[in-house]
Amino acid sequence: MKTEDLETYKKDGTKASKSQLKEFIKLYATIAKELKNENSIELNSVKTNIKETYPKEVYLTLIDEAERFVKFNVSQGSKEYVIPIFTDITEYSEGKQKISALFLDQLSCKVLSAGDIGKLADDDENFKGLVINPHSQNFMMDRNGGF
Repeated sequence: MKTEDLETYKKDGTKASKSQLKEFIKLYATIAKELKNENSIELNSVKTNIKETYPKEVYLTLIDEAERFVKFNVSQGSKEYVIPIFTDITEYSEGKQKISALFLDQLSCKVLSAGDIGKLADDDENFKGLVINPHSQNFMMDRNGGF
């Protein structure tokens, strides 16, 4: 979502945000499903739109009581992990409800920019990427914003 939409929500509770990234991911999934191939040339423009939109929006994620990111291990017993991020207030609300059932801690919201995510990638070699809207879209990006 755009920073302005987040500020409006904080100010008066208006959920008017519409994430372009969410819409591009939806389009990507529709085309990939139809073509049954994620390497199709038809997806190149959608991939470009996703890569260009990603750094322009802010995202919501979950942190625990100690202000640590909620993490999903890449595989059982692995130290490598991904973090869930949400593209807008509605996705966050729905995702938090589903993910909270998996954790004993009280979870809260943290706002992240693409720069914050890049810093996390630079600081922690075990961080492997993002899962965007894991409860609905489940779209993965690597630690550098690639597919």
